Amino acid sequence: MQEVRRQRLRVIALIGSLLALGYTGSGSASGPRGYFIDPRQLVADRPTDLVEAEGDFTLAIHRRFEGSAELKLLSIAEAIYPPRELLISRAIEQNQVMGSDSAGTPLWWCDGSGVSRVPYCVTLGAIEHYTQLTERFRAHNFRGAWDHNLFWSDFRYDATISFRPHYYLEDSTVTNVYVAEMALTWSFDDGTFVPVSIAHRVVVLSRNGDVLVVKGDGSTEEQVNMSSHRGIGRVEQLMR
Repeated sequence: MQEVRRQRLRVIALIGSLLALGYTGSGSASGPRGYFIDPRQLVADRPTDLVEAEGDFTLAIHRRFEGSAELKLLSIAEAIYPPRELLISRAIEQNQVMGSDSAGTPLWWCDGSGVSRVPYCVTLGAIEHYTQLTERFRAHNFRGAWDHNLFWSDFRYDATISFRPHYYLEDSTVTNVYVAEMALTWSFDDGTFVPVSIAHRVVVLSRNGDVLVVKGDGSTEEQVNMSSHRGIGRVEQLMR
């Protein structure tokens, strides 16, 4: 508990430096254009390892980092969000439904609600959403699944961060950076279909926490299998 408190205090202290750099929650001083860091999610509690493997509703969360400095940087990578206007525009253009809870909150999705929400990017908001759904289902509360009993659901999240002397981009090379790599998978069986969402994100940061590059946002892969209760088949698409 003492170590958890110390880490939390260190991350809270980071907010001051981020705000000094212009991280106000509505814009980023050094990240990709329009991206911003959510200060609440920057300091929110997050498990290093959490596994619920028993039963029909399972999850596995694993974060790998070395020391408080890498924890701070990984927290930034999980708390940086794309511009709201971008996701809202995509939803309007493609006639997608985002849900009433999209107001007044950082957006990590531009389609779907509840159990059918599809991640546009991997953020702490997405991780919390699927974790809370899983915990609710494990308690036999199917709110979020239209009160329809699911056969099973599975949520997996893996994140690592490491120092790279050199990191190669498409048109340049950056040196002495930290690279956070995050992967999220969400699937469930409603008795008719088995949707699977697979999202990846890479965030490149300086030692000071400046976000240099965000890759993978908007490239979520969606697979839709037929439930074993209905037949066999699969449809695949690349998100937006």
